[in-house]
Amino acid sequence: MQTPTDHPQALIFDMDGVLVSSERVHWKAYRATLATAGIDYSWEAYRDTGLGISRENVLMSILGPLEEQRLLELMQLKEDHVRIVLGEEGVQRVPGAREFVTAARDRGLKTAVATSSRNPELFLEAGGYAELFESITCRRDVELPKPHPQTYLDAAAALDLAPNRCLAFEDSPTGIEAANAAGMAVFALATTHPADSLGEATAVFNGFEKIELDSLLG
Repeated sequence: MQTPTDHPQALIFDMDGVLVSSERVHWKAYRATLATAGIDYSWEAYRDTGLGISRENVLMSILGPLEEQRLLELMQLKEDHVRIVLGEEGVQRVPGAREFVTAARDRGLKTAVATSSRNPELFLEAGGYAELFESITCRRDVELPKPHPQTYLDAAAALDLAPNRCLAFEDSPTGIEAANAAGMAVFALATTHPADSLGEATAVFNGFEKIELDSLLG
């Protein structure tokens, strides 16, 4: 049963796993990047260490502490590989996500993105989300990534709203922690993590089709 959220004025969406199914794109980009360091980065390893985590933290979790210049080089290399994979394969939308965002806007709700990605515009454009969000807050914009609340706090500020007037959409425990710490209600989608790992969310859904948008508006 859907949990009330006190009639939000804005919906703020994480990107990876919420709007686009980008996991395979990221994994292939990390795998190509880490291969230059002689590391075979398996899909299973990415599932354990990469989902919902900022790029620099993923690289340091695998390679250990890095000098700043080396870290920046690897981060740029990973972005270059993302562009290559997107150019060759594109990216899939999470089923029902674009329709849900469009319906929310049609009902007068503000919409925004709050993501740990450093290059969300690449994915949003590839996924057909151009012009659907009032603001995009990403890793380039904040000093502290999720699970710190800064990404969500800044996203709310960009909409000129208090955090408690916003509803976040997440797919990972890290993102849920960030939204909760920002003082937002958060709906979790069990797209990349099992539902039983998302229990700190306000409510958990198997997909957008399970969310009753009109009931949020009162």
